[in-house]
Amino acid sequence: IVGCQPPSPPPAPPIAPPPPSPPSILCTNPVPVQGGCAASLGLLKGDGQEAGYLLITPHTSTDVWLVDASSGDIVHSWSTPYGTGHAVYLTSGGDIVRLENNYSAAYDIGIAGGASHISAYDAAGELLFTKGVNQATHRLHHQFELSTFDARAKTGTLFALAAYKLSCEEARGLGRTSCNEGDGLYVEAVLEIDTEGDVVWEWYMSNHVCDGCDNLTKVPINSGSGKQKADWVHANSLVYDAEKDVLLMGGAYTNEVYVINHTSPSETPLMGDGAPASLLYRFGAGRFGEQHDVRVLPCEDGLCFTVFNNGRYEKNGCTFDGNGVQETDCSSEVLLTTLPLAVLDPSQATPPATEVVVQTLFNASTLPDGLLGDGSGKFLRLTNGSDVPELELDPFFSLILASAQLVGEPFTNGSYLSVMVGTTGTLFEAYWDASGLGAYSDVRLVWQVPGENPLGPGKGKAPTVLNCTLPGLQKLSDTPNAGWTTRAFNAQRYSPDIVGCQPPVSPPPLRAPSASPSPPPPSSPSPPSPPPAPPAAPPAEPPQSPPPSASPSPPPPSASPSPPPPPSAPS
Repeated sequence: IVGCQPPSPPPAPPIAPPPPSPPSILCTNPVPVQGGCAASLGLLKGDGQEAGYLLITPHTSTDVWLVDASSGDIVHSWSTPYGTGHAVYLTSGGDIVRLENNYSAAYDIGIAGGASHISAYDAAGELLFTKGVNQATHRLHHQFELSTFDARAKTGTLFALAAYKLSCEEARGLGRTSCNEGDGLYVEAVLEIDTEGDVVWEWYMSNHVCDGCDNLTKVPINSGSGKQKADWVHANSLVYDAEKDVLLMGGAYTNEVYVINHTSPSETPLMGDGAPASLLYRFGAGRFGEQHDVRVLPCEDGLCFTVFNNGRYEKNGCTFDGNGVQETDCSSEVLLTTLPLAVLDPSQATPPATEVVVQTLFNASTLPDGLLGDGSGKFLRLTNGSDVPELELDPFFSLILASAQLVGEPFTNGSYLSVMVGTTGTLFEAYWDASGLGAYSDVRLVWQVPGENPLGPGKGKAPTVLNCTLPGLQKLSDTPNAGWTTRAFNAQRYSPDIVGCQPPVSPPPLRAPSASPSPPPPSSPSPPSPPPAPPAAPPAEPPQSPPPSASPSPPPPSASPSPPPPPSAPS
C-alpha cells in the first residue's frame, strides 16, 4: 500500500580510525654502552652468522637490549623501572613484553626466579600494560608464554607460570610427607591472562599428584630433589603448542617435562576427584637433570621439543673452587625429545617412557677445541684487553642454567643452535656441520653480556675492558659460583624482517626551484612530496576534489531545467 514501505536501512556506522602506529625501532645506529664502551663490546667472535636480532635482558638488570647478530652491536635498548624475571619477548609491532620483579615489594612465596608482574612497553619505553601476580597464594616466576597476546591491539592471551602455596595441612592431605609449617608447599600453576589483566583459564598441579604412583599422568608428590623443599617442582619453562593446543612445563627439581591439555576446563587448586584429566603425560626422570628452557618444534610424527639439560649430577651436584673454576664433571647438553602422538589422546593407552625418542644436539664433546676454537678446550670470558682471560672454566659447557633455541630443521645444513649459557651471560651459535663432525660444531657467533664482573663478596671488581667503564648490573647473586657473573638466562633470536626494526626512511632529495611554478594538475592522489612554490594568486574558491578513480569533467549540458518532482506521500 502507498506510504507503507519498509524503513530505509540505517546508515553504516562510521569506520573507526586505525590504532596509532607503534613507535618505530630504528635499528641502524649502535647504542653506545654507558661509560664510553663500544656498542659491539660484547662480540667475541663473528664469522658468517645468519643476519637477525637477539633480544637479551641481563639477569636482574632493568635494561633490555636488541643486538644485531651480524655486528654484535646493541642497536636498541629499553630502560624499565624493574629488574627482570628472566623472560622477555618482542612482538610483531615492535613492543616488548617482559616478566619483571619489583625488589622493594614484599612477598609471601620465596622462590628463586620469582617475579611480581608482567609488563608491556612500546619502542620508546612507554608502558602499555602491566599485570601483578604477587599475593599470599600466587607468585609469578621464571617464564611465561607470549602466545597471541597483543597489548597494543588489546587482543589475545598469554600463559604465565606461577607458584601456588598450599598449607601443610593441605599438602599432607595430598600425600606429602615433608612440609615446613612456615613455608607450606609450592605447587605449579598456569594462568591464562588477557589484555585486560583478567585470568580467563587456570591449571593447578595440585589436582594431578599422587603418593608414590608410577602413573605417567600423575606427579609423585614426594619425588625429585625438591622432596624436602617448599619449592618442590621449581618449574622454569612454559611453552604453548598452538597447533596441538597443549602446554609444556619443565620442572627442574622433578627432572620432568609435563604435557597439559589446554582444551580441558579451567581448574581451581583443590578439586579432588572432580578435577579434569588435563595432565596428559610426564617424562624426564632418569634422563633429564634439572633441565631448563623447553621449546616446542614443528613435528608431524609426535610432540617434539628441545631442552637444555643441565647434566647428570653427582650427589652434591657441580662444585667450584674459590675462583669459580669447576672441580667436578657435570657436563650439560641440548636435547631433542619426541613424545609419541598417543600422549595427546586420553582414549589411548598411555605410552611407556621407552617409546620416547631423545637425540643429542650438543654436548661438551661437540667442540673439543673449545668455544673459540683455540685448542684450549676452555670457556673464555671477557678480558682486560690482554691475552690473559679474567676467568677460565673448563670444560666451557659445564655450567648450568641456559636457554637453547634451534633455528631451522634439525640436523640439516643451515640450521643452528643459539645458546645462552646463563651463569656467564655468554651466547654462542653453533651451526650444523655435516662435512666435519656431523654435529652442531661450526661456531660462528660468540657474544658476552657486557657489564661489571664483581668477583664475589669482598673481592672487588674485575679490571675494565678495552679502556672503558662497563655498565653496572643490579643486585647480582652472592652465591659462590655466580657472584662474579654478568648472567642472562634467556635469549630470543629473531629474523631480520621483524616488524618495527626497519631503517629510517631517507628524506626525499631537494628539488631545484622552478622558474614558473604552477599548481599540480588534477589527478589521483599521489605520495607526499616537498611542497611546490605558492601560486601567483589564490583561486577564488577552493577547488573541489575529483573522484579518486576518474578525472574531473564538466556535467553534460541540459536542454532545459526539469520540473520539480511531485511531493512524496506521507510515510
